[in-house]
Amino acid sequence: MAHKLLGKLPGISLRAQLHLLIVLVAVFTFSFSLYISVQSTQHYLNTQMKSHAQDAATSLGLSMSAYMDDPDLVIAQTMVSAIFDSGYYADLEFKTSKGEVKIKRQNPIEYDEVPEWFVSLFPLTPPLQSSEVNNGWMVAGVLSIQSTPGIAYKTLWQQAKQSFYSIALITLFSVLLIQLIVFAVLKPLRQIEMQAQEVGKKNFLQQDKLPFTTDLRSVVKAMNAMVANIQRSFKSLSLQADELKVKVFTDLLTGLGNRRLLEQRFTAEKNEQKAHDLHLHIGMMSLHSLTDVHQRQGFEAADQYILLAVKEFREALEHSANNQLFRLGGSDFIFLSQANAEPLEKQVRQLSSKLKQLDSVFFPNGFASVALMEVEPEDNLHHCLSTLDSAIIQRMQQPDLPLLVKDESMLIKPEGRMAWHAVIKDLIQNHHFELWAQPVVNADKSIEYIETFVRFYYLHSQLSTAETYAMAEQQGLSLQLDQQVINFILKQVQEETSHTYAINLSQGAVGSSLFLQWLDKELQQLAGKVRLVFEVSEYSILKAPDETKALMDIIKRNKCKVCIERFGASMTTFKYLQGLNVDYVKIDGAYTTALSDQDNQFFIKTLCQISHGIGIKVLAPHIECEQVMDNCFAAGVNAVQGNWLLAPQKVNVQVKKSILTQAFINLDLLHSPKY
Repeated sequence: MAHKLLGKLPGISLRAQLHLLIVLVAVFTFSFSLYISVQSTQHYLNTQMKSHAQDAATSLGLSMSAYMDDPDLVIAQTMVSAIFDSGYYADLEFKTSKGEVKIKRQNPIEYDEVPEWFVSLFPLTPPLQSSEVNNGWMVAGVLSIQSTPGIAYKTLWQQAKQSFYSIALITLFSVLLIQLIVFAVLKPLRQIEMQAQEVGKKNFLQQDKLPFTTDLRSVVKAMNAMVANIQRSFKSLSLQADELKVKVFTDLLTGLGNRRLLEQRFTAEKNEQKAHDLHLHIGMMSLHSLTDVHQRQGFEAADQYILLAVKEFREALEHSANNQLFRLGGSDFIFLSQANAEPLEKQVRQLSSKLKQLDSVFFPNGFASVALMEVEPEDNLHHCLSTLDSAIIQRMQQPDLPLLVKDESMLIKPEGRMAWHAVIKDLIQNHHFELWAQPVVNADKSIEYIETFVRFYYLHSQLSTAETYAMAEQQGLSLQLDQQVINFILKQVQEETSHTYAINLSQGAVGSSLFLQWLDKELQQLAGKVRLVFEVSEYSILKAPDETKALMDIIKRNKCKVCIERFGASMTTFKYLQGLNVDYVKIDGAYTTALSDQDNQFFIKTLCQISHGIGIKVLAPHIECEQVMDNCFAAGVNAVQGNWLLAPQKVNVQVKKSILTQAFINLDLLHSPKY
């Protein structure tokens, strides 16, 4: 029972314990030394006063013996007065052998500048010393003398003050010296603590300077060895995952995603489109002269042709987070985008113009052509590729055909920048938002956290979330929109403490120093009333690494957590995780939807090993069936999210018992999955 109670106490640091011990020892040593010093002086003064009184009694008694015949003892009294008036004696008395007091003298005891508490604490008790006074062969009487303690008290007080200052100085010097020694001893421990904390933040630091103390040196060497092993494991697994990603999902010549990754990403984007009401576009670029270049100029020229085209495609498309470029195979390239139709069509038109400028005699059938279409919810990848291929063939014959086949299915869409500016200002001022939520569920059916997001409405019709954010960015209103959305979410969840809630941060918010300052103030005011997770996309981290680290510092300082969403969507190495103090990674839905493939399973297992090795939980979205969920947990995923568990639910903020307050997911009642 006692050890359980001690385990619940907050505890005291080793530094505090040592400092407390040093202070206690110093106080005890100082007090005891001072007490012993004063007590020794006290004993010495008592002995001195006894000896002094005895000597005076003996000497005066002998002197008085010659004058005992005088009945009035005049000369004897004169001799007594001469000695007693010196002030060194408190009491003097001469009694005859018959008991008659013949001479009596007393001096008042005065304690000059000596505190009363000191007199009470260290009392001096001078004894009454006696000597016989003879008259010839007869005893005439007894002379008794007592020394006065006043002068002794003054001497004792002066000695006590000198002892106090000298012992205090010695004690202070000793304490400072011991503190320096303790500081030197504890410094390696502080470095070990910092090293352990940095490992927790995914920074694998080594301590080059070894401490002088052999025991601590052994601990530092052991810590360095452990950190080195973790770093080697992390690098090895990262390299293995990167090699596997290149082998399975990458076109070796261009470094772009291959058809396999395109198929998986298309399925994932379709799931995102359904869940979050996003607009999805797919485009195709075709190199018409590749076969001729290959036959006439050889493999090397064909490869240079492809690489030149990829350079142009990337410059035109890949600067945006919403564009993903793939090589379908041979002469065909595909890109997927969640961007707004208007800016995307402008980008594609600029790309088409630039491709036409590259036409020359070296490319007999033209350099390349491009076509774009909007993906409808019922469209599959085969249909989209067939449509784009036909559109490119038609545009070769009729160059004036439009690049984009527009879809006007959206219920309402503001036309022009001024209209969008008015719409977004109205959203910001009047909060035409709806709160939606979807849980992230652990293998034991508990809720890891609840992801929250908003949907925008204008004139009672729903707007595209991605398009609204894109237009807000163009209008310079993205910061205000982000702030209002986050404020809206925080107001709904700040009273709900039973769960952890996640908030998505846009790329514009992550890269804004003003937003970071605002978020820091908001979280400080919230004062940890609700547990929060902030989801940041992998693209935002790679695009603005310094701003992302600053954001994570703010989030961690306010005791919130961080999740990297769409983890693995880029073709970059996973080593960027090192040094990022994140708590979760939510893998890209493209890998989740294809977990039945053995290569995908091995890739996810490796990714989980990397993340778990540095203390990061792995989440998997887009769970659409029981088999996918089972495959995720078998691969090492910690928690899952998807429509099969529970689709995004609208939160009625007017009703207290809403999705945020209820234990709203019950897997046994929903689907009874077998874990």
